[in-house]
Amino acid sequence: MRSLDLPERPPVDLPLALPASPGDHERPGFPLLAVLAPVAGALALWAITGSPFTLVFAVLGPVVAIASMLDARRQGRTRRRRAAAERARLLDELRSEIDARHAFERQAAWRRSPSPAVLVEHRTPPSWQPGPLPAIVVGSGAALSAVRVDGTPVDTDERQLLVRAASLDHAPVLADPYGGVGFVGVLPLARAAARAAVVQCAHYGIPGGLALELPRSTHWEWAARLPHTETGIERLRVLDRADGSGSPVDDTGVTTSTGPRSSGAPARAAVIAVAADAASLPPGLQTIVRIDAPGSALVRRLDGTAPVPLVPALTGAADARSWAEATTLVAARAGVATGGAGLPARVVLGDLEQPVVDATSRASLAVAVGTAGVGPLVIDLAQHGPHALVAGTTGSGKSEFLLAWLTGLARTYPPDRVAFLLVDFKGGAAFEPIRRLPHVTGVVTDLDEAEAERAVLSLRAELRHRERVLARAGARDIRFLDAHIELARLVIVVDEFQAMIERFPDLGAVIADIAARGRSLGLHLVLAAQRPNGVVREQVTANCAIRVSLRVMQRADSLAVVGSELAAEISPGIPGRGVVDRGDGCPVQFQSAIADADALAAARVASAAATRARRPWLDPLPSRVERADLASVARSAGVAPDVVGVSGPDGADRPDVFAIGLVDEPEHQRRSLATWTPVADGHLLVLGAPGSGRTGALAAAASAVTAVHGTGSVLVVHGARSAVWDALHGLLEALRSGAEVPRLVVIDDLDVRFRSWPDDYRLGALDAVEALLREGRARGLWVAAAASQPLGLGSGLRDAFGVRLLLHHATRSDLVQSGGVGGLWRPDVPPGAGQWRGHPVQVVVAEPPAPAGSHEIARLELRAGHVYAVAAAAPGAAAAALRSAGGVVIPIASGADVAARASGEPGEPGEPGEHSRATVYVGDADAWAANWALAARLREAAVIVVHGGAHEYRALIRDRTLPPLLDDGNDQCWAVRSGTPVGRYSWPPIATTESGGESEHEH
Repeated sequence: MRSLDLPERPPVDLPLALPASPGDHERPGFPLLAVLAPVAGALALWAITGSPFTLVFAVLGPVVAIASMLDARRQGRTRRRRAAAERARLLDELRSEIDARHAFERQAAWRRSPSPAVLVEHRTPPSWQPGPLPAIVVGSGAALSAVRVDGTPVDTDERQLLVRAASLDHAPVLADPYGGVGFVGVLPLARAAARAAVVQCAHYGIPGGLALELPRSTHWEWAARLPHTETGIERLRVLDRADGSGSPVDDTGVTTSTGPRSSGAPARAAVIAVAADAASLPPGLQTIVRIDAPGSALVRRLDGTAPVPLVPALTGAADARSWAEATTLVAARAGVATGGAGLPARVVLGDLEQPVVDATSRASLAVAVGTAGVGPLVIDLAQHGPHALVAGTTGSGKSEFLLAWLTGLARTYPPDRVAFLLVDFKGGAAFEPIRRLPHVTGVVTDLDEAEAERAVLSLRAELRHRERVLARAGARDIRFLDAHIELARLVIVVDEFQAMIERFPDLGAVIADIAARGRSLGLHLVLAAQRPNGVVREQVTANCAIRVSLRVMQRADSLAVVGSELAAEISPGIPGRGVVDRGDGCPVQFQSAIADADALAAARVASAAATRARRPWLDPLPSRVERADLASVARSAGVAPDVVGVSGPDGADRPDVFAIGLVDEPEHQRRSLATWTPVADGHLLVLGAPGSGRTGALAAAASAVTAVHGTGSVLVVHGARSAVWDALHGLLEALRSGAEVPRLVVIDDLDVRFRSWPDDYRLGALDAVEALLREGRARGLWVAAAASQPLGLGSGLRDAFGVRLLLHHATRSDLVQSGGVGGLWRPDVPPGAGQWRGHPVQVVVAEPPAPAGSHEIARLELRAGHVYAVAAAAPGAAAAALRSAGGVVIPIASGADVAARASGEPGEPGEPGEHSRATVYVGDADAWAANWALAARLREAAVIVVHGGAHEYRALIRDRTLPPLLDDGNDQCWAVRSGTPVGRYSWPPIATTESGGESEHEH
């Protein structure tokens, strides 16, 4: 029977009291004096007054006295009625109090001694404890009550009340099993009562401490399913004298000694016996229950007390069998009985009986992974999970357990129903036997940290992908998806979880997100660590219903994982021995299976014809990306690799979009095009260390522009510094004059290209580049430049670039300083690998663009009959070169008389004549300064030639603008005739022109 919960405990141990007796009320007597006194007074007045009216007072006295007597009797009757009513009320309250105390006492009695019906029907947890068995319940009936009522009864009601208080009805009737309990009467009912008694003994006696001795009879097969063995300190003997199967029956009498047992003395035996009649029972039984009907029985004690009627406690055979199986499972989970000694030391996966499942269903991932003593240990991630936590120290068999679990899943379920992502931070050897199974989407190891981080980050995208699949199907859970929809459950196994978190602390948030949302999406985590306590976040462990602990070193670790210290008590010599809690709060000792060669071969054969499971992440970007790779990705995205001038729906032209590489986006499970949109992004700056592929990146941008706008659309600023100077100023002049300009200007090594130039030219070149960047956007001219360090450029120049392509940098700090994501830095990457908008990128391989045109320098030729004024840094060497070129050289020096010319020299200085040779005046800057008058005359009529630097240039040419930049060395010079701009010419040796006609390069 089920006990009732009372709001308050009545004081059962305090005695009650009968209400006080009202007592006897005497009837009032006749008031003789009260009658005579008025008569005597009236006669005295008559005697004195003689008036007959005074005799009236003699009559009033008796009348008042009689009235008073009658009124007293009326009041007495009223008091007696009130006393009787009060007594009746107090008795009713006493009865109610007795009933309340009886109810509490009955409840407490059933709590102390639960009915076998409650144990069986409500699966009450066993109350196992070492030591002797307590008294058992044989039925419900009357029992002595602890309620006491003080007082002496005065009538039948009070006597009945005392009897009622002393007796507790519907109370458990107990019997001492060590005194022996026999059940006789109708045999099916007697056996049902004996079953109820055995159930109670098994409920109190701990397996391994209570030994069962059962009849070899079909009626008692159910008891053989109990976890109690035939060895133990305490013994329970069950005798069935009514069994006709011929099974042996022990006729030994029952020991009735109740004294303390010495440590060496044999244990007493509790006896439960069944027979058709009392005469067939073994002698010495202290309690005999005769059962005549399901609700009628009589219990007789050997102590001679009168038989007591009761309602017998009965248990059916089917209920007893079910209860025995459940109790055995509880015992296995609790690790009682033999403490795991009955488990085998080695279990082969192929020898385990796997559960019968529907391999095409997504509702279950049940698989046997070991043995728990009572049968195979079945773990179901879909039903018990959704996630699992596995602990175990080195050598405990943790990796073998994971391998056996995954192999069992692979044998039972096809790749379209379950897939594995394996993360092993011990080098990857643990999962090598199953790497080639089609269920395995990938094995990530600590040998490739970038791959490990990419794989785990891709799981965020996997969450979104599964959410989209469920949303399109209108399903709330993966279990409800139609069979034709491709979406397998993904089991993510992380061996050495603590090592992964130490390397990548940010991945803890990804794991927590999967743990919170993975159940309905079909994502399951199996996190293995030597000591998960303190490593795995609480948000994760709260969702890991399955807990497995193989051998651990600390009791606290065992308690933290499985809520029991058993895992810390496992012997180091039994690898694979562990404790599992499948989410029901009952730890079970088990022996993990081993995936031997046969089991692995069976898994490969079972999935030989299956299609490989969908991989949740892509491979890293290749070290070489071809233009065809861009086209493939573009087609999958529905765009062209080079998109320029494509009309939109409204007919407006879209801006140019150029694909320069492939972007890796693991968080979206995809690769995309690295596209540069100059109108929106601005000019492109490529930053990277030497050898990082900067030149190749510029070539990729140039190739993309050339593919759309033609070969003449790209100008590469390259070559000698004279060519670079001319290109920059030519572009700037065309830009400002409105002339046609190229689409793209490519400048490599922008930070060091002008470093060796003279200061004026270096600053002038940087100003020209900055002007191109600033003014080019309005004309559709874009600049793609490369540099090794952004600090090598001025702030104005840096800020003029709108977007950066960051290739490999020497250090992580250099990358961060350039504006990159430090977490994407890798020490060893191929050329062209870097970052684009915060994502990994590999630049497409492209041929460097051909130069837009050749850069030729005109030759300086001496024309016969002309006069030349030459300012040279080395006038002697210059004079020799000019003399060998056919000129008549007149050296000038500081303080020299230039009028004393060489014999036969024609004409006056600066006046051309009809002579066959050119006249050349040569001197350094100081000589020309000293001969200022000559210099002034020659500036107007002669050709001014400067072979030197700025000092020489200023000596003869008064123009303050910068002349064209000369290349390094002494093979170039400046030349200018009055009224014409300064030009750059090659320095002799030059052959003298034979004819007097002028060419386009002559002065």
